[in-house]
Amino acid sequence: MTWIVVMNLKFLLLILPLCLSVQHVQSQTDPAATLFTGKPVIISEGHQFAEGMAFDAEGNFYFTDVPAGKLFRVDAKTGKKSLFDDQSGKTNGIAIGPDGMLYGCAGGDKRIYRWDLKSGKKTPVAEGAFSNDIAITRSGIIFFTDPKTQSVWRVSPAPERKLTKAAALPWRPNGIALNPKHDTLMVAEFGADKVHRFPVAADGSLGKSEPAYRLATGEDGRGMLDGMVVMPSGNLLIGTARGIQLVPPLSSKSADFKAIVIPPFGDRPRCNYVRLSPDGQWLYAAFRADIVRLPVRKGAIR
Repeated sequence: MTWIVVMNLKFLLLILPLCLSVQHVQSQTDPAATLFTGKPVIISEGHQFAEGMAFDAEGNFYFTDVPAGKLFRVDAKTGKKSLFDDQSGKTNGIAIGPDGMLYGCAGGDKRIYRWDLKSGKKTPVAEGAFSNDIAITRSGIIFFTDPKTQSVWRVSPAPERKLTKAAALPWRPNGIALNPKHDTLMVAEFGADKVHRFPVAADGSLGKSEPAYRLATGEDGRGMLDGMVVMPSGNLLIGTARGIQLVPPLSSKSADFKAIVIPPFGDRPRCNYVRLSPDGQWLYAAFRADIVRLPVRKGAIR
């Protein structure tokens, strides 16, 4: 009998670390709990391909349905959705400029449009190149990606508005974002696992690029890296084939933060675009057919 107790004790000691390990893995099976305090809330649904997102100074939310050629507005106070422009030229990425106007990549019209948010008036500010996603510096320089010619284009500030090619690339660019200081431009390599950084000079010229972030991909290596935001910490929040990802820069020496991957919710396909609300309390994510938002755990997205 004593022998049986000893053997059981040995067996317990043998399997205890394994049990603890399994318990630890199980606690990490829901990465969404790391970032969010609740479930996704659908903001809008029934779209052909929901995409670019932006917030104006009053907190009103804008997004696009690319093939439908529609631009929508969601009121910050009432949450009511309205159609802001039903002839957007298949606008994809959008951004608010330093003048408070909304700018968008109208790939269908090969134009960059500017919308007056009070009157709704739409004006072309550049034309002649296909555009996918957009970023605008505090000085009013517009950068946008062109996956068809594998280029990044630059539009000089008003009143000149000169269109020039800022970079010719050996890969297809998609998502684009500026760091908080606006001295570095991030460009996503759509079909791979890397986001590249370009130094931005005062005149808007781009320096030599280097890999800045590496993202999780499927077995095929296709990340489908899309709309993204660079956080003040330097971490990258981005929509991808694997869902929403929050990753540290490759240059980071810190070991206190590891990449977090949030798979698409339910049967949704890849995440196309992500944005944080101005107060940092909500994350908005665009999928093919709908826009959802999630309550952010305080201090989790940094």
